[in-house]
Amino acid sequence: MHTAPPPPPAPDDRAEHEALDREEMELMRLRVIAPAWLRENPGLVLSGIYMAASIIGVLYHFLLFRRFGVNVLEFSEASDFLMVVVREPLTVALALLGIPFYAVYGELTTPLSRWSRRHFASLRSTPEKRRKMHERIRPWWPLMQGSFICIYAILFVMVYSNWRAKQIRAGDFRKVAVEYKTDSPRPDGSFHSEGLGLLGTTSRFVFLYDRANRRTEVVPLDAIARLVWDARTRRERAADAVPAATEPPASSPAKPPAPAVVPPANPPAKPGNP
Repeated sequence: MHTAPPPPPAPDDRAEHEALDREEMELMRLRVIAPAWLRENPGLVLSGIYMAASIIGVLYHFLLFRRFGVNVLEFSEASDFLMVVVREPLTVALALLGIPFYAVYGELTTPLSRWSRRHFASLRSTPEKRRKMHERIRPWWPLMQGSFICIYAILFVMVYSNWRAKQIRAGDFRKVAVEYKTDSPRPDGSFHSEGLGLLGTTSRFVFLYDRANRRTEVVPLDAIARLVWDARTRRERAADAVPAATEPPASSPAKPPAPAVVPPANPPAKPGNP
């Protein structure tokens, strides 16, 4: 049975709905709400943004190292918290993608709700109800915007740190060779180790992962003489890892033929023969 489409709103209600749509778009638009004293000091705004990015980086470091049994906060200093943005710029940038995501969400919500009200009668509402709803959520909307961005950043850091830890445990990392100083040998007495994964560093310590023994090593920087790692790209390492059996074996050079023995023209007479 074919149902008739819902009737369009009355002309007077349509004008009110259009005004409410503009009000809703203005309400959904992302704004930075700051007190007057903060707006007059842009340097403090930049410092606050950098501090928020540093908190994201510290949270990522904490979750990543925690998955390897290390509390990185115990080995960190105040300068490490400020430099984590420089050490993990890509992670911080991806965690802050919640800001453009919300901006796109705010621009698309009002057109989608307008289209839904036009095609579905159950989603329609009177202008009075929409206006009351706007007045009810207006004081809480900045808090909801900030919560959206913060929740996205936290969820991204949790998922990304878990994924990165699994990659490292599976051996997907750039292998590092460590040479220790003569006065700081390893527990077995050696001064060299290879095949380790560099988890990260602080101002005083280096965090290494030994996949062969499934253990994490925290080594002071003063005990390390040199770090050496493979400079090849992932594609180059994959190409070099192709088994040599696919290549034809090199043929050994042929040995030169032995010189022919030519008998002398006048062989010497044997003693006792005339």
